[in-house]
Amino acid sequence: MFEQERVIGRLQRRVLTESSMTACFLSGSFGRHADDDYSDIDIALIYANDAARDAAWNEREDFAKSVMPYVPLKAFDRQHVRPFFYITLFSNGSKLDYRYESAESLQPNPWDGQIRILKDSDGWAERYQAESARLAKPQPAISSSELVELDQRFWVMYWDALRILARGDYDKPFTIYLELLSFTLPTLLNVLSPGDPTRAGLISAYYSRDTRATAKHFSQLMETYLAARQAIVQRYHLQPMGDQAFESELRRLINKID
Repeated sequence: MFEQERVIGRLQRRVLTESSMTACFLSGSFGRHADDDYSDIDIALIYANDAARDAAWNEREDFAKSVMPYVPLKAFDRQHVRPFFYITLFSNGSKLDYRYESAESLQPNPWDGQIRILKDSDGWAERYQAESARLAKPQPAISSSELVELDQRFWVMYWDALRILARGDYDKPFTIYLELLSFTLPTLLNVLSPGDPTRAGLISAYYSRDTRATAKHFSQLMETYLAARQAIVQRYHLQPMGDQAFESELRRLINKID
């Protein structure tokens, strides 16, 4: 739908001209042959050593534009996720995520056990894939201290947003609510079992100009959070969580707002 194969063809022709590039492969859904019309394209560009990788990274904008030179492009660095990570989007809807890697420092990892090779010098990519395929993917995990930290922040930000909603102000607490969700939901959803019933409640986040309706949703969010927290404690055999005195008092205040 978004011309991914056309872009991949152009990318392959482009990387074959790069003498400094040892290998290029696709990972993610294209590597697993599980892509669809809406898949993005995860690309690894492999250079012989760190110096060659660093030099190529300095030219990343020009390289990205050269793949489809007549199609407008937007891009940004995402080094807060991982080093040498460059995200691009063409106006035809094709999204390309580039990993700039060095063959001398890149270690096999299980997420590269299935890849689609676009360029390979001396069989490096084939060997790398075989080594990666032998590795098991690590299971999600969370420690008691990490869950305690999340819990402490959840309650403070939760009440901070709810108390302002109770005034009838829908504007100011919205950013607090977004921060609360971004801090808690990714971690909780990552470590909950896929079939846990609390997942549905966590992803049903709600916010509107109707502050009373939003405040009522906050009560549901609190109960869903508590259930998810307990499910995580049980799944990972963590120390029991929660301060009953604190939580019962806060629940009493919340009921007054309702």
